[in-house]
Amino acid sequence: MKYTRYDLKRKNGNKVFIFIMLLIFVLAFVFGTVIFKVIMRNSGGVSTGNTDISNISETKNSTKATDGTTSNSKIIKFVAVQGGIYKNKENVEAERSILNQYGTPFNIIEDNKTRVFLGIYVESQGEQVMKSLIEQKIDNSKMLFTINTSDLCDAEIAEIINANIQILNKLGEKNVKAVQTDDLKKWCTSLNKVNSNSKNISVLNEIKDHVNKMPKEITKDKAAENYEYIYVILKKMNSK
Repeated sequence: MKYTRYDLKRKNGNKVFIFIMLLIFVLAFVFGTVIFKVIMRNSGGVSTGNTDISNISETKNSTKATDGTTSNSKIIKFVAVQGGIYKNKENVEAERSILNQYGTPFNIIEDNKTRVFLGIYVESQGEQVMKSLIEQKIDNSKMLFTINTSDLCDAEIAEIINANIQILNKLGEKNVKAVQTDDLKKWCTSLNKVNSNSKNISVLNEIKDHVNKMPKEITKDKAAENYEYIYVILKKMNSK
């Protein structure tokens, strides 16, 4: 009678080999994951290219009235941080050169004089920027703008201004080359309908149209002209 002979040693050897290979794969995966997390943490999330601005505003959640009013009645304050006022063009360029180290300065010509601004901010952020400049021994002052958001139309204007400012302030960061505008455009079109008889409806329509015509991205070299536009809108709102 013939017997079938099983090589038990070889069978056990295969099991050991497979177990070792699986262990190597598991250890490699765990090690690779740890290394990846360490690298991401050390990078600090710094952007070196285009940036998306998401969560632009929560206005559409707080302005549900359609009769021209909203229950969220408060004053929104914006601060334009100013470096100085000059008649001489050389002084203007010198001031811009200094402020350029801290953001994207822009000029406004009024009464034959040129105002040089570092940027426009919500009040709390503007105060921090001014404090930082003082610590760097950079003279500055502020121009304050206020918008009463008791009216839905004015509330939406304030929030669109705020959303634009977020983008422009982001462009002031050294490692940001451009900011995408798709989120801003989509959010702007989702805002609630405003009473056509509202006092500042023309301003609201103007700034919405401005947002709608924005390119897909705003580059750093376009920050100044967009700041100038927001400044003009704020002046309009504060002159009425």
